[in-house]
Amino acid sequence: MRRERTDTPLQALVTMNDTQFVEAARALAQRALRESNGNLDREIDFMSARLLARPFDEKEREIVKRAYQEFLAYYDSHPEDAQKLLSVGESKADLTAAVPQVAALTMVANQVMNLDEVFNK
Repeated sequence: MRRERTDTPLQALVTMNDTQFVEAARALAQRALRESNGNLDREIDFMSARLLARPFDEKEREIVKRAYQEFLAYYDSHPEDAQKLLSVGESKADLTAAVPQVAALTMVANQVMNLDEVFNK
């Protein structure tokens, strides 16, 4: 049975924008990139297994992939914003992958981390 989220929209914004959450999302994204050898489906599977303990269904996967493509397009055309995102937190970003790719996957990880299912797992 799914529990409803009990926090307010303001609390959700705090977790999405909190330095520790952004840094954790970046760490997860970087690890997913390293483990997947550049395969987006494997990156998505890596994150869903760790955050949801289950794979995304097809509809969820399409939403996540579309979000990734939109973030990637944005960060490709706004490299300074990608660099700014990846500098959040105390740990240094691993930039062995392309900066826009890491930034886009970081934002996807951040969104998934803020799903009700993750908070109530």
